[in-house]
Amino acid sequence: MVALPSAEAKKSPNIVWFLTDDQDQMLGASFPPASGSTPMPKTQKLMADGGATASNWYIHTPICSPSRSELLSGRYFHNIKLTGDGTYPGSYCAGMHVNYTLVNNNTFAKVFKEHGYTVGLFGKYVNEMPSEVPPGFDAWLANGGGNYISPEFMTQNIDGLPDGSWKGTTENYTTAVVGNTSIAWIKKVAGQGKPFVAYIAPKAAHEPFIPAPWYLDHWEPSWPKHEPRPENWNCSFDSRKDHHGNIATNPFITEDAATVITGIFKNRWRTLMSVDDVIADVIAAVEEVGELDNTYFFYSSDHGFQLGQFNIPMDKRHVYEWDTKIHLLAKGPGIKPGSTFSAPGTQVDLAPTFLGLAGIPKPPYMDGHSIVPHLLEASHPDVPETTLQHLTSLGDVTEYKNSWRKEVFIEYYFCEVNTKCVQNCTKGDYPQQDTDCTDLPNNAKCWTPQCDTNCYPTESNANNFIAIRQPEGEENTLYAEFQTGDLTYGPVDFTSPDFVEFYDVAKDPWQMKNLANKTDAKRLQEMHEKVHAWLKCAGDSCA
Repeated sequence: MVALPSAEAKKSPNIVWFLTDDQDQMLGASFPPASGSTPMPKTQKLMADGGATASNWYIHTPICSPSRSELLSGRYFHNIKLTGDGTYPGSYCAGMHVNYTLVNNNTFAKVFKEHGYTVGLFGKYVNEMPSEVPPGFDAWLANGGGNYISPEFMTQNIDGLPDGSWKGTTENYTTAVVGNTSIAWIKKVAGQGKPFVAYIAPKAAHEPFIPAPWYLDHWEPSWPKHEPRPENWNCSFDSRKDHHGNIATNPFITEDAATVITGIFKNRWRTLMSVDDVIADVIAAVEEVGELDNTYFFYSSDHGFQLGQFNIPMDKRHVYEWDTKIHLLAKGPGIKPGSTFSAPGTQVDLAPTFLGLAGIPKPPYMDGHSIVPHLLEASHPDVPETTLQHLTSLGDVTEYKNSWRKEVFIEYYFCEVNTKCVQNCTKGDYPQQDTDCTDLPNNAKCWTPQCDTNCYPTESNANNFIAIRQPEGEENTLYAEFQTGDLTYGPVDFTSPDFVEFYDVAKDPWQMKNLANKTDAKRLQEMHEKVHAWLKCAGDSCA
């Protein structure tokens, strides 16, 4: 049990949540930086060096809208998914199989609002936007991702903007709009006597990777000349023959494709420089209003990314480490600067964590669990009383930490045929609008939809999977079952998986050697039973 401090009780803490899009952990764009360099030195200093870094943080579903829906609701995909009959508009993957009614009406924002918090969202919400602002949000500057140039947002209670919608001009860069608006809102609400939650989610580093004009050609001499090229970058057919779907059949990366991949790598870093500015400026604003010692800051991504792995030029959607392993940084009272924690978790655990810091019980429908005991030094005098009450409610902290899960559950359903082409291209129209090109000053070195030749499929309908990733110890493994199908037209329930992959990640970090056909049947059966138990879990029955 955790004893409450004798010092004067502190009020409920504020929560600031930073969320990027497509920011990888393994390919150099995250924390700790694999290359030794980072496009985000301010964030490195303020949040990684100044707070805690998760060493085993994963995404439950490696694609945008499901991932964000799981974060907002604290639920696994199988508990918020929508199975279609072929007429559902998600047949072209607009909704990515999410039942948005279950999400919009049950966000952690709604719970915070019910407990006296003021909540603002600034930036990307989910891909299929609601027609009205969901319950729980007081301020709303939101879109489904939108454009880098001339962004458009749904708006509510944003000073200086009309309620309903707002569209910028070519002078407006989306990350700057999100950052400036969130800072102005924090300065406004900090003096109103209520604790606040600020959800700050810029588009970066998502396709089409348009940097701010002031960073367009920036590249530090110490930064890498190209993206990481491990053994699975442009690898042979023979090395992929025991992998599922289009992984086994993708063509080789041509010189044109390699040029585009490197351009994407560099422009992604450049977009993150603006995110770095926003994070630093938001933290400075919170300090300016006198709330730094009573605010928790978190920063992560909605999934990872790929840049030539298994010959896929870009995107996500797969079970492998570069698509699923992400950063999580946390800073705030009681979090030791420069610390790390190894407890494996996913974004499904974040809603219960945010609520826990505020001393608010998680609703019974939430599948995730609080990681607060892994983050805090409970004896620290600056920990808010509400947070200590939450720790007390969890029982013995040491026992809680020792009984924490050893694995995470990953789940994905095929969306659409997504193909990237890199030749026979038309020119874009940058800087008048977003352009699918990496050489922006010349509107050259482009990809789909500017191009229609030299094409690489991202996934096929063989890419439905459930998986277990155990990231540490003797069982540093990835086990995945695949079932061909399309959730748009009917169930994909994995009762008859048609492909299995199993990797010893400690020995094979780039998942080149599928051991499923070389593994004892009893062990595979144990993994099969375990992953299907995860697939059935809900609420507190989820580990």
